[in-house]
Amino acid sequence: LPQVRGVLGAAILGDGTVAPVLDLAGLMRAPVIAATLAETAIDTAAELAEILVVDDSLSMRRALSQFLQDSGFRVRLARDGIEAIRAVEERHPDLLIVDLEMPRMNGLELTAHLRGREDSRHLPVIMLTSRSMQKHRTQADLAGVNAYLTKPFQEAELLETVEGVLLPLTARTA
Repeated sequence: LPQVRGVLGAAILGDGTVAPVLDLAGLMRAPVIAATLAETAIDTAAELAEILVVDDSLSMRRALSQFLQDSGFRVRLARDGIEAIRAVEERHPDLLIVDLEMPRMNGLELTAHLRGREDSRHLPVIMLTSRSMQKHRTQADLAGVNAYLTKPFQEAELLETVEGVLLPLTARTA
């Protein structure tokens, strides 16, 4: 049941009764996000945060896109940093989720580019990569990445990180 927020699925009990399997953490977060978005007084279609997913792996872009859409976000996709720059110039997203290693322009170069421009300096960036060594985390910090997560991603951790980055932004615009 991916379309029902807070419900992970269903289970058949010993007596044949069907019982929903709830995502308690998701249900606990939902009222906070809904209340914060309601305070912004934006149209329903416009209140959904937009996330730009930047990854050279088609399967990762699709998996992230599906998960984020199911979690209530609008999603756009880019294959590398060059495509991401064009996408940001067309319309600023609320958040970028970028891979570290990509052809043409990697995630560190993309983040440094965004931080060097006045119009994109404050766009939040979450780096999602298979690289887990401290040197990569340090490079990401120096480039200006807001959060660093490793693949394979844990859905709850990613959603918590996304919401943690977006909530302060929503509070500032309210």
